[in-house]
Parts: sequence; C-alpha cells; structure tokens
Amino acid sequence: MDRLRTFGIVAHIDAGKTTLTERILFDTGAQSWVGSVDDGTATMDFMPAERARGISITAAASRVAWGDYALQVVDTPGHVDFVAEVERCLRVIDGVVVLVDAVRGVESQTRAVWRQTVDAGVPRLVFVNKFDRRGAAFDAVLDEVREQLECTPVALVLPLMDLEGQFAGLGDALTGAVQWFEGRPDAEQVPALQAMLVAAHERLVEVAADHDPEVMAAVVAGDSLSVDRLRAALRGAFLAGELVPVLSGAALYNRGVDWLLDAVVAFLPGVADLPARGLWSSKGAGDACAPFCGLVFKVQHLDEVWNYLRIVRGRIIAGAFVVRGNKPATTGVVVPELWAMRADRHDVVASAGPGEIVVVPGDLGWRTGDTICDPADAVVLPSPKFPAPVLAVTFEPDVAEHSSSVFAAVHEHAIDDPTLRVSREHDRIVVRGMGELHLEVVAESVRSRARVDFRVSKPWVDRRESIRKAATGVAEVRAMIGGVERAARCELAIEPVDGGEAATIVIDAVGPVVAVAEAELRNRLVSGLRVGPLHGAVIRLQLATNDSDAEALIEQAASKAFENAVAAAGLIELEPWVSFEVLTPATTSAAVLADLGSRGGEVGNLTAGRTGARLLGRAPLSRMIGYVTRLRSVTKGLGQVVMRPDGFAEVP
Repeated sequence: MDRLRTFGIVAHIDAGKTTLTERILFDTGAQSWVGSVDDGTATMDFMPAERARGISITAAASRVAWGDYALQVVDTPGHVDFVAEVERCLRVIDGVVVLVDAVRGVESQTRAVWRQTVDAGVPRLVFVNKFDRRGAAFDAVLDEVREQLECTPVALVLPLMDLEGQFAGLGDALTGAVQWFEGRPDAEQVPALQAMLVAAHERLVEVAADHDPEVMAAVVAGDSLSVDRLRAALRGAFLAGELVPVLSGAALYNRGVDWLLDAVVAFLPGVADLPARGLWSSKGAGDACAPFCGLVFKVQHLDEVWNYLRIVRGRIIAGAFVVRGNKPATTGVVVPELWAMRADRHDVVASAGPGEIVVVPGDLGWRTGDTICDPADAVVLPSPKFPAPVLAVTFEPDVAEHSSSVFAAVHEHAIDDPTLRVSREHDRIVVRGMGELHLEVVAESVRSRARVDFRVSKPWVDRRESIRKAATGVAEVRAMIGGVERAARCELAIEPVDGGEAATIVIDAVGPVVAVAEAELRNRLVSGLRVGPLHGAVIRLQLATNDSDAEALIEQAASKAFENAVAAAGLIELEPWVSFEVLTPATTSAAVLADLGSRGGEVGNLTAGRTGARLLGRAPLSRMIGYVTRLRSVTKGLGQVVMRPDGFAEVP
C-alpha cells in the first residue's frame, strides 16, 4: 500500500491528457506501442465514439508499474458535457496531474476541474505540456497558475531552450539534472542554463524553509540540504495543500514523462498518507485486516457489465459473498472474478486490498455510488453527487414497435451515466443531458445498442418553477360517495429556501389518508404548474382530512391546495444559464462580442493575450444552442468556446 499511487489526469479539452497517458503506458512497459488520438489507436480511448471524435468521453483506468511502485492511472474527459466522469473519479483517486497547454495557458475547464479537485481535497501536480509548439511560454503559464488557480506554484522541471529559442531540453531544479534532446547545449549557453537552474533550486529551498522549521534552521545556519531532505520538506507542504509542483514537457514526443512519473511517486500520497476524509473517514479505512468494503464509482455496459470498485478496507476475494451496504439483507452476490484493468484489457487477479481499483464483471445490480461490503459489517460510504441535466431531446423511433427497445437502451445508458435522465412523457421518450455533445453521443450509443433507428428532436432547455414568498393554501372538496356526502380538506404552507434544490415536503399532519395527500403533492412537485418541476421551496402539509372514506377526494384537495399556495406565493419561471469562455482572433473579437450581445450574453471580461482575445461571461442556455456553428462561421473556423452550467435565473 505504501508503494501504490492512484492518480487522475485532468485538463481542458485538447490539452493532451490521452496522449500523456499513452506515453505513460509505453514508458512503464504496459504496452509495446504508442497509441495516437489522431489515428484513433489510443488505448485509453477504446470506445467507438471516442475514436471517431478524437476525444475522451468516458474515464479509463490502467494499472502500471514504475520501478518498485504500482501506479493506477485514470484518464478523464476534458469536455464539460462529461463532468460526471471527472466528478466520480475525483472521489476515488488520491492525487491528480493537471495538464496545462504551454501555448494556451490556463483555460476555463482547467479552472473548473481545479475547483473540483480543491473541493475534493485532492493534491495536485501541474504538467505544462506542448513545449514543442511555437508560442509556448513557461513563465507566463506559471504566472497564470498562480493568479487564476490561486495557489503557490513551484517550478520543479523547467524547459530549456537552444540558441534559436526552440525547446531542446529539460532541467530538474531539485537535483540539477539535465536532459538535452538533441546533442549538447552550446558552450555559450551553459552558464545561463546553470544560473537558471541554480535560481530555481534556491526558490525551492526558500519555499521549503517557509513550511518546514528544520529546513529554515538549516538555511539560517548555512548548512547544506540533501536532495532527499529538501524533497521531504516539499512533499509535506504539498500534501498539506500549501504548494503545487510544476513540471514541463511535451507528451507527444515523450519529453518529460519519465520525470513526471518520478514526481508522481515522490510527491503523491500512498494509502497511509491519506487524510481521514471522504472515503477514508470510515472506520478501519486503509486496514487490510478489517472487514471488506469498497465503493462502486463507475458502471459500464459493454459486451458485459463492468463494475469499477475502489477498495477502502479489507480484501475482496474472487468467489466471496458480498452485499450492498444500504440493503445488506437482500442484495448479496458472489464475486465472479476480479480484473486489474489496462483500459479495455484486463488481467484476472485473485484478490485486491485497500487502495486498489478493480473491475467486477457481470450484471450484479450495482449502481454508481453503491458501497459493497462484507455482510458481517455493512457500512455506507459517501457517494459522489452529480449536477442535474439542463437540456432535453426526444427520441422518436421510425417504427412504433421499436419504442420499447429504444427506451431500454437509453435506460441502460442512464445506469452508466448518472447525469442522464430518461422518461416517457405523453408517449414520447424524453432524454435529458448536460449539453448538445452529450446528447449526440447518447443518441449514437443508443442506436448501436438498440440496433434500430430513431429521430432526435431539436434540443430544448429544461425550465423550472419557483416561488417569490411564503404563503398558505387551503382547499376543500365535497362529493356524494355511496349516497353520503363526503368532504376532504387539505391545508399546507409553502416557503422559499436558498440553494435551488428540488422542492421538498415536510409532514406535520396525521391520519389514514396523509400518504395519499403526500403522494399527490410529490406528483405536483415533479409536474409543476406551467413549465417544469418546482425548486427552491419547502411544502409543509399541515392538515389532511382524517377520514378514510374520503380517500378518493383527498388527491383533489391536495392538488387544489398546492395550486392555491403557489398562486399566493407568486410563481416564477427559471431557465438555465451557462458561463462561457470564447477564444477568438483579435480581428474578429468585435463581431463575436456583438453576436453574444444579440443572444442576451453578459460579457464580464474581455482580454487580449498571446492566443488572441478571450471573452468571459454568461448567457441563457436557450440562446446558446447551436452557438458553436455560429462562432465557427464568424471566426472562419478559428474560434473556440467552452460552456458550463451556471445556475438558473428568472425568465424575463
């Protein structure tokens, strides 16, 4: 366990995550070839949709060896539509390598995943990639990391340039070692390169002294510090979240990947170093002798079902009987096999212990977030939470008889993807997702699974309803039942709450028909009154007629009381907004700005940088559907945009 490192690779789209992972697989001997994203041969992008589009859609895991250490590498998507893949992986990894493009610098999704890692309490290394490209600037990126990610970066591996300013080598500020890729540096360069590395080393000593009293004492006394002692001081500050080591390289040409792996081994935590929070806050976490438990963080339907499991304590053995922690009495299964994964390939293993990631194959009824444990000591581990979808489409089969096949395929996909919602509404199959690309990928997957064709509607945004103020609602319904006049009365109170979560119900009433009234209110919360479900409110059911003979009327009374309360509280409609980051050549920035204004966009920041103009702001999602195509037209194919959910706002 002390020699196990489990880390993810996260970044903005097209920063080189999968390319880096492919080099790691090659350098560690896990595979004898180097896969290519452009050629569709990347090992970690093994899904057909990933190879066709040249992007990562699902997270892939692989176990490799580096020296005496075992590394569990998780490659995550960079596109914001697949945020669930990043979110659930952050719950089971112990550190991350954040890739930053040396030319484009810190981008919007870089900032987004950085915030996710901070929230998850995951330590971070930064690898500045693509120094083989013109315009790469290490110092500028270092400044952006410091300012935009609000951390203390320290340069660990620096890029070295030749006399023409081309990327020619790397220097290790900790040890003074140098890699020179083409021959040797010119003699006139050597003093300047040495001075740069000495200055970077002194900076490491200063930072270590700021965080380690013993190092400070040694510096004051003028004593020399060994590399191991300095590394230990830096690691302590790193694990405490007080500094971020920054390395550089060019993954495409396998430059700096070996030193990155050395840094992963030297700095990232092993199981024994993990703080008692999240998964590791449970009793006995990390103890191989404790009763077994682990978290299912991913379920994937391929030729068979793959259940990805991170072991938190104890050992899981092939053939063992295990249960789900929340339903230990009814969910027992025998573990058929255990796989150590290498993307879409695997090695069968007999057992796995704390910290290890394994796949349990088979349709076992497990879902993302389930705790799997020993039946003698059932526990429930904290599970990841996912944002609600904001965009919807309908799937309409060409042949009515194919509807059930399409629905079953979408439902299966929703098991794999916690951000996907599927329902039947008025004989339509409604699919809700995180964005246009997300829904396009789902449609392709469903066609492949169901093997039937269907039409996909234009996407529309999912609106919500909320209220302005607190109010009460009362309703009474009378009718003749069995020749006797019966009456049902319902009283409830509604009030707004912060947070924008789905509305909840609190039951103060008692009686035999309370459950009927509660069920009707839950239906009304989902259906709403005009455009969608009710959010940001709590409903308190205060009175429901205590008469079982009036059960047929209580639904009507509860529904009418709900309508009266919402009307008195002031119903408002909410629509989803997105934050955007648009990159455009400076020559087209005015046209892009005008187009965003016509869409109701609120541009909060416009800056000019090394790669052109950058516009940051927010806009209604409904006005940004199809914007990618429009941006390409305005910028002649040179513009880029990243959008991510940014809450809800009242519809004007």
